[in-house]
Amino acid sequence: MKIGQGASASWLTVSLFLIRRKASPYILIQSDRVSKITFLTSIHKPKSIMKKLTTTAATIAALFFSMQAFCQGQFQKESAGSIAFVSGHVMQLAQAIPADKYAWSPSAGVRNVSQVLAHIISANYFFASKLGAKIPDGVNMETLEKDLKTKEAIAAELKRSYEVATAAIKNTQDAALGNKVVFPFPGEYTNMTAILIMLGHSNEHLGQLIAYARTNGIKPPWSE
Repeated sequence: MKIGQGASASWLTVSLFLIRRKASPYILIQSDRVSKITFLTSIHKPKSIMKKLTTTAATIAALFFSMQAFCQGQFQKESAGSIAFVSGHVMQLAQAIPADKYAWSPSAGVRNVSQVLAHIISANYFFASKLGAKIPDGVNMETLEKDLKTKEAIAAELKRSYEVATAAIKNTQDAALGNKVVFPFPGEYTNMTAILIMLGHSNEHLGQLIAYARTNGIKPPWSE
């Protein structure tokens, strides 16, 4: 096949042209130069095309469902792993800081060690309750930070609060992650947000406790 002599362009792209012929159902043509047009593909019969389409559709469906299976509960599993990591560090620091340092704070009007730990406990119960968890009997959220007065009491309640929080995360269903949650501060939130804020909150106060500990000459146990 030859292009007319008057053509001035040196390159021509003709791709994916489907030409119907009597002798064969379809022929695919591609060209990369003005003077050359190459017939590239052979003929595919309708039955062959349908077979390939069916196979492709089945493969895509299999991939889709396998990805769905993989993703089920994945956010919750990873979040529970993250809370386990940060809670481990918080609880190690709570044990490493001596009881006589629990009243220490960097300045007047700033939470001391005991109050920071009690605040973490209170927040764990608060966020867990937003996910549907039941706050343990005997825990008064309004007075909790004042009720915990000894290192031993704080350590025990800290452990329990993280257990409740972790269970709440794991028990949150995929379908419920987008459910709206009301917080006493501006913005629109969901169950997923509650989990993320819970994680961020513990990490924030872990950093605060590390600073408190190092200021008092206490090295975090995991950095020994």
